[in-house]
Amino acid sequence: MDEIVGLCWDAFPWISTQATRLGLDTQDNRFAQLGGELFILTQQIQSADQKEIQLKVVKLAELVNKACSISKAQHENLGALRRILEWKDSITPTEIALAKDVQRSLHQFVQYNPEYPSLLRLIADCLHAMNTPEELPDGHLMSKEILYPAHINNTLYTHLRMYSTCSCTTQHLDYARLRLDPEHDQQNASDVSFDLLFVKGHSPCAAKCQSRWKEVKVLVARRNEQTQKKRVSFAVKNWSLSSTKSGLPSTKSLRKVELGEFCRLIGSEKGTLIQFHIKDNVMKLADSVPGSICRSFLPQSTSLSAWLGKTAHLSNRVKITLAYTIARSVWQYYNSNWMTQPWTHDSIQIMKQNIGDANHIRPHPYFITKLHHRRGQILDYCLGDDLFHMYPNILSLGMVLIEIAAKQPFKPGSSNYAWDETTINDYYEWAWTTANSSNLGKTIGAAYQAVVNNCLDAELFVDSACELSKLDDGLEYRQTILYEKVVLPLRELYYAYKDDWEVLEISRMETPVYTPQTHTTSSRPTTGLHFSIAIFCALPFEADAVNELFNETWNEDGERFSRSAGDDNAYTFGKVLHHNVVLVHMAGMGKAAASQAASSVRSSYPEVKLALVVGVCGGVPSNSDGKEDLILGDVVISDGIVQYDFGRRFPDVFVSKSGPEVVSRPGPKLRGILAKLKGVRRRERLEASLLEYLEDLQNTLGSIRAGYPGVDKDELYHEAYRHKHRNPSSCKTCAHEDKENLTCEEARVMTCQQVGCQNSRLVQRKRLREASADGVIPKPRVHFGFVGSGDTVMKSGQHRDLTAAQHNLIAFEMEASGIWDNLPCLVIKGVCDYADSHKNKHWQYYAAATAAACMKAVLEDC
Repeated sequence: MDEIVGLCWDAFPWISTQATRLGLDTQDNRFAQLGGELFILTQQIQSADQKEIQLKVVKLAELVNKACSISKAQHENLGALRRILEWKDSITPTEIALAKDVQRSLHQFVQYNPEYPSLLRLIADCLHAMNTPEELPDGHLMSKEILYPAHINNTLYTHLRMYSTCSCTTQHLDYARLRLDPEHDQQNASDVSFDLLFVKGHSPCAAKCQSRWKEVKVLVARRNEQTQKKRVSFAVKNWSLSSTKSGLPSTKSLRKVELGEFCRLIGSEKGTLIQFHIKDNVMKLADSVPGSICRSFLPQSTSLSAWLGKTAHLSNRVKITLAYTIARSVWQYYNSNWMTQPWTHDSIQIMKQNIGDANHIRPHPYFITKLHHRRGQILDYCLGDDLFHMYPNILSLGMVLIEIAAKQPFKPGSSNYAWDETTINDYYEWAWTTANSSNLGKTIGAAYQAVVNNCLDAELFVDSACELSKLDDGLEYRQTILYEKVVLPLRELYYAYKDDWEVLEISRMETPVYTPQTHTTSSRPTTGLHFSIAIFCALPFEADAVNELFNETWNEDGERFSRSAGDDNAYTFGKVLHHNVVLVHMAGMGKAAASQAASSVRSSYPEVKLALVVGVCGGVPSNSDGKEDLILGDVVISDGIVQYDFGRRFPDVFVSKSGPEVVSRPGPKLRGILAKLKGVRRRERLEASLLEYLEDLQNTLGSIRAGYPGVDKDELYHEAYRHKHRNPSSCKTCAHEDKENLTCEEARVMTCQQVGCQNSRLVQRKRLREASADGVIPKPRVHFGFVGSGDTVMKSGQHRDLTAAQHNLIAFEMEASGIWDNLPCLVIKGVCDYADSHKNKHWQYYAAATAAACMKAVLEDC
């Protein structure tokens, strides 16, 4: 038996080389697949010391021998393998003839012998048997890697959540990024190591340099069964901190951290290394910290979905590393506070490390989450009568593995992953169809395809000893099967693959903002005639959001873009994607200011053919006529501009005019662009790009200036419910019985909570309910339609609905009608309120950010 194992170990690598060469010569991936599988097997075959594994190796040796035999005589006593072993290293014509014979035999076997699929299955069985961990007396499997005990994951989560509760303006602890690391921990280590990223600072320079992040190393002590003590240490440094070989600081060098000091240290602009220790629920700060190795990262993170969509090529090495890293992390964090919802391509973020020039990067996956307080039991299963798959965490992992291998992000019909009975079946159907159509066995290998099939196998845990009524009892078993069937095979692929780390991103991706860009003289405009697009912003925070998305700015060259006499506008000159644009900082709001600004732009920059009006607006909420639900933070794009306050004033009523004299429609070219954007596929891409650019803005501007305010702050009251004092004793004016419509001036500037507006009068919306139930942020959507433009600020729910119904409006704003008189324009504005008496300014920054992000996404098609 030992002789046969040794024969296979010596001969299989040479056979693997011949199969690979045959694959290159014939361009038939089946030969390359056989060569790759044999190569992986040879990395493990020496450890085949169990009797059952040795028997599988004997059967495999017989079948490989048959595949390499040029005559029936070589079938006996493994004659072909013995011939290979004798001559494979000789530098003679015999070795050359041997290679030709074996290649000819392999060619016949792979193409015409029905036993070829059996050979691949047998290789997979051998690998599976070799890598199955030892079995413990209780029937559970022993992992070759470290499984994080539940108390370690939850200790990490709850301590971070507790110490991240702060009132600082930076809010750098929103959206913590937990690094998913493929490296293996030491079994005998006294601590489990975690790496996290937090947004550090809020200064303008921090948004454009590598030091805007703080990376936190968390060492969680393994539980001492005798003392039952826990210890958590935090090592904080700019960007990266690798594991240190030195021990933990002595207790003498620690001091207690004061209230609020943790947040100040994380938010500090200083590049010094900081280390915390938590013991017995007391946080202490270390005076001295060991050194570290820094990595160079791009400042922005990108969701896995957006990154896959914009990446032209990924080598198999990168795909397998990502797949293994994510699968291993799902196993280690399974059913903990970090996994209250299945991990999807949106919750996994890609941080990009520079390892050469600006176009050569290495992706690192991170899990992004808000550190919410978790209530109730966390379940890893979903029960339903018609479910294809009852374990959403495993199904979601399978979907991510398919997305990585096929480089094809899943696009759900809803903005939220609900993971209920209906949507789980939809996700399963997509995964099954995509996996079959992508032919993963040929593109990456049979082992990878087997892993995906295991994730999609509804009977993966069928041998579990737990009963349907006691599913929680089988959690440990399910975690063990996940390791055996998914993590281990990917682990072997991770170590076996030797090809390059190539990642080629398409040209649409802008150069990292922290890297100074170099341009030839011809790429930079030399005169004002080189600008084709003007962007108008009425408010400073609107312009700030747009300016952050410029790929380049040239304000230092403003003099060469000379303006005409009498042009008093303030400009920012720059480039967005491939467009030279001029950003117009308007002197104020309204049609008159917009008209004056547009007239000056037309005079100074005559080649500007398109004006984009970007900023915030009041939205018209959806009615019950089947229209798509509109919520705060969504973006509206104008199909036409309606001057709704143009009309006749009668003694009893104002009658708004309708018809072509008040509707400004875009020209043929702009209508073509709009028609393209409205298409189903392009609209999906538009919203995906919007989300990507919004993430960039949130990374650079921070959560205060670009963050989502919260689902609970998106309040839509019934149109007839007025904003006024609701307590009769608070205000006599608001409580006047004969004049119900009266509202005092004080109430107009107070919040709904201050005047007592009742939550029972709120209108419930499906998208917000789904987001609240899932604990996620609803993704902003794009709506197309007529936009009302006038000098009147709409602050009445009843007048809003009447005017919107008369002109078929979806939003109200105040500048576009003035710009249209001078330049053809497109309104791209984020919804910051519902144009009623309850409007406030809570949503202005987020709406401005979504509008700016949508503006850049639209320019991809212009």
